[in-house]
Amino acid sequence: MKPLVSILVPVFNHSQFIEECLDSVLNLDYSNIELVLCDDGSKDDSFEKIKNWLDKHKSVRAKVLTQENQGVCKTLNRLIKASSGEYISICASDDTLTHDSIQKRCDFLMKHVDKHAVIGDAFVIDDKSNVIHSSAMKALYSANYDNLKNNISRELVLRWSVVGPTIMIRRSSYNIIGFYDENLIIEDREFYLRLLKINGLAFIPTNVASYRVHNANASRKSINSKLIISEQVAISNLIHKNEFDLICNVFLRSHMIDIYFTNLGRNSFIYYSLFIFRVIRRLVFNLFRFYKRFK
Repeated sequence: MKPLVSILVPVFNHSQFIEECLDSVLNLDYSNIELVLCDDGSKDDSFEKIKNWLDKHKSVRAKVLTQENQGVCKTLNRLIKASSGEYISICASDDTLTHDSIQKRCDFLMKHVDKHAVIGDAFVIDDKSNVIHSSAMKALYSANYDNLKNNISRELVLRWSVVGPTIMIRRSSYNIIGFYDENLIIEDREFYLRLLKINGLAFIPTNVASYRVHNANASRKSINSKLIISEQVAISNLIHKNEFDLICNVFLRSHMIDIYFTNLGRNSFIYYSLFIFRVIRRLVFNLFRFYKRFK
């Protein structure tokens, strides 16, 4: 029998998209799944739509949790602890999974027992579910597939390109690398660095999800929000600054400058000054992404 896969869906104010997310789970070509959702204090009718959808699809093995707003890290940790699957897939409530998403990633992890987790790519869709890019990693982050396959640690440290709904991870791996850091308000960068430093992450060059870009995305909010995100990324990088090779070490340490800028205030001058610094840093370290001598 195929191993049980838990699909975790943290939900927050995505009434417009949640049914499409759930429909994508229903359309998977992998049958042994459980769906675990947690509404993180939504102010819209997301929770009501979830209940109505589950009433219509009683064959779906599902668990629904609710809570006052706790943020994504605490929500994910609660979802993990409430799930039962041998493998765990995470999908935000405004994104969707491709029909073969679970099968492809599960097959990979079953064959590569040395890896804790695997990621794939995703389509980029708009708020009307139109596909606007065939590769989220390339269109949004200029990722390089060869680097992701051959030296994923170097590539993701120097050029972050992971999009939310593409990871599958072994449940047992949380006992090794730990849960999401609840002191942070963004979950992914610091968690992935823990995976990368033990060579526990792999990449498959295929789309396993659709990543939605719309006005409510956190990265497209106010300058203040963008500066907070920059600060959180910098904190995550500095936590792990000593755990990678020389080039990555220097890159991660350079985020002390990001902290300096964000501590100066939350205004447009600070934001654009930091933006210019980050562009220069990207140009400098981009050279080392392809320089094999420093592998």
